[in-house]
Amino acid sequence: MKSILVIDIGTSSMRGIIYNENGSSVKTVQRFYSPDYISDSCVEQDALVWKNSLLQIISECIRLAADFKYEITAVSLTSQRSSVIPVDRDGNPLSKAIMWQDKRAAGICNEFSKNNDTVYIRTGTRLNPIFAGPKITWLRRNKPDIYKASHKIIVIPDYIIFLMTGLFVTDYTYGSRTSLMNIHTLQWDQEMLSLFEIDEAKLCRLIPQGQILGVTTEAFEAQTGLRSGTPVISAGGDQQCGALGAGIMEEGSLQVTTGTGSYIAASSDKVVLDSRQGFICNVSAVQNKYILESAIPASSSVYNWFYGNFYQNAHGIAEMKDTIDIDVSKSPCGANGVIMLPHFQGRGSPDWNPLAKGMFFNITLATKREDLARSILEGIAAEIAENIEIMRNSIGKIDKIFASGGMTKFKVFNQIQADLYNCEVILPDNKESTALGAWVSSAVSLGLQPSYRTALDKANERSYTCSFSPVSENAALYRKMNPIRQKLYRAILQENIYTDVSGLNH
Repeated sequence: MKSILVIDIGTSSMRGIIYNENGSSVKTVQRFYSPDYISDSCVEQDALVWKNSLLQIISECIRLAADFKYEITAVSLTSQRSSVIPVDRDGNPLSKAIMWQDKRAAGICNEFSKNNDTVYIRTGTRLNPIFAGPKITWLRRNKPDIYKASHKIIVIPDYIIFLMTGLFVTDYTYGSRTSLMNIHTLQWDQEMLSLFEIDEAKLCRLIPQGQILGVTTEAFEAQTGLRSGTPVISAGGDQQCGALGAGIMEEGSLQVTTGTGSYIAASSDKVVLDSRQGFICNVSAVQNKYILESAIPASSSVYNWFYGNFYQNAHGIAEMKDTIDIDVSKSPCGANGVIMLPHFQGRGSPDWNPLAKGMFFNITLATKREDLARSILEGIAAEIAENIEIMRNSIGKIDKIFASGGMTKFKVFNQIQADLYNCEVILPDNKESTALGAWVSSAVSLGLQPSYRTALDKANERSYTCSFSPVSENAALYRKMNPIRQKLYRAILQENIYTDVSGLNH
């Protein structure tokens, strides 16, 4: 029997998921890793970790597929999007990857701030160090020898594609995350290349998403056992594929993914830009469509930080992981008045402030650990809710919100989401919506299904286990708290406190 292998590259792990022709997952192989958080602004990772993970995963998937009497006939790839790797002509990394969370390019974004409107109009993205363009500028200025020696400066999926096919290509979804690709023409924008001081020859060739880009090489077969000549499809960025896997293809539906960071995506048939630049416009995993996207850099990473630092006994041994979840359940809606700003990696949309810092406010001697824990979840969801409201104002009514990501395993958080969004929140049975979206893309590309919608309907994992409806009294309380949270953030911003304390962090 034929199968498709989806490679899903996240911030904390890489997964290989074998799908049959009906969209059912047969087996999953996963390898875990972690970026190196060197400082408040510096986040790197050894690119060879992804190479070794890829080789191990594919080799194991080949063996497992044989056990289940499946033949892997295609590989579909989806990945985190904005981390950059300088490589030589043979694809060898010349330095560690500069991760998407890295903020060393914040100064460059400030330097170019007068050009922000032009960048947004031409590329659909705001100036922000999260995107690849400013990172490459930082590399050129601060590591000129590496920049000069590099044959290409690529993102993680480009690196994986090269390992499999020997080609340097990148699809439109990743291009739209660079601040270098014109969102209207889908070509590298010469004005942006000039602004960011980047040579076009250093970038990969742009290709459409969701098409067969090439085939695996004999060298890759020797490394993994995957038959050479196997088609490879770049399905698109992880958030785009996650939206596709949740069925976000028509206007009026919206996807919220909460993992290391949080992402909000809504489908659009055309390029839509916000006069306040409250969201960005990226290319969708669905061909000839776009997604409007907002991002919060730190979500579960904040929750995990709190657990790691405040849930140890006197001997430094961590308490059971579910202890923090139990604590959250003990604290009432509103966390007894504690307001938390989840800006531990700066603030993403709507105003993209890399200098912003996390904060707990309104703490008293009556405040308990469980209140702080709950306030983290409420702070994350409140930040998402603010971005959803901006999208509502731009695209009209949002009927349903589909939720996915690791944090949706916690029912209390899902109820917090429904209350803060004041909208029904639906959870798919398939927790791997990103991988499912990559399968849908490949099923259409390979001609197994006539359309994205029929492919989704065909997948027998396309059902929903549960939904959460807002509780009116909870939603009312949050409507009172949200303006306070927003005033708190604006007061700190207007008094330039983030700038004043920026030199205090090491």
